[in-house]
Order: sequence, then structure tokens, then C-alpha cells
Amino acid sequence: MEVEGRRGRARRLSPTVPFAAEQTADLDLRLSRAGDPFEFSVRLCWRLRSLVERRVPARCLEAGPVPRAARLRFADSTTVIVKAAVPGELARLAVAMRRASATPLACSTSPDGETTLVLAWPGLRKGLLLQVVGLDQPD
Repeated sequence: MEVEGRRGRARRLSPTVPFAAEQTADLDLRLSRAGDPFEFSVRLCWRLRSLVERRVPARCLEAGPVPRAARLRFADSTTVIVKAAVPGELARLAVAMRRASATPLACSTSPDGETTLVLAWPGLRKGLLLQVVGLDQPD
């Protein structure tokens, strides 16, 4: 079989070699875990734990790629997509971030596979609860 290369020249593809049964079994196992929402949530929470431990402040809140979501960017350039646990909380966070730094206090995973992040800033009596949808790359 021949395909056109980058410079317009035809090049020959090598024939495909079938995988061994043990290789495909391992690949099937990894792919099945990737679709598990609880596994994804645990990995996401593990990734956010370093932000909580180092108390990295949130620096920017922008409109998200989906309705009722926002991009939350931290000082170390970690960006997550978040949704408010209570309607109106994203607006409250946006106003608060203009006055003071919001820092993460805790991150947890529910048995349903939802990751929650608690943010706080000076003068707040209890933390603001956000649902983390996933990581995002800066535009």
C-alpha cells in the first residue's frame, strides 16, 4: 500500500503486525479503566492535591467551553473547567477574585465520580464548593 508523504512523494507503508493476545488484553483493560468516571475523578483529584497542599491561588476566571461552566486558572498555570455546585456561585467567585486571592482548601471525590474543589478567600466564613469537570489547556 502506498500513501502520499509530506512532500508529495509516494511512500510505502509497512505491513501491520498483529498484536499478541496478552498485549491486547492489557490494552483492553487500560481502555476500560479510562471510561470509568470514578477512576477519572480519582486521578483528577490526585492532580489537584498539589494545588491544595501548596495553596496555589486562583488568578483568573473566564467563560468556559460549555454552558454554565468556567475556566479557573491558577498561578502555576493549571487550568480546570469548573461548574458551580449552587447556582450563582461562579459570579460570587468572580467578584471575590477582584478583591482578594482565592486559594484551594480541599479536593475530594464522591462515589458517583464527581470531583469537588473548595476555595476560600479572606472574609469568607465557609468555603465555596465547585464541581471540577476536568483539566483544560490554556488557549
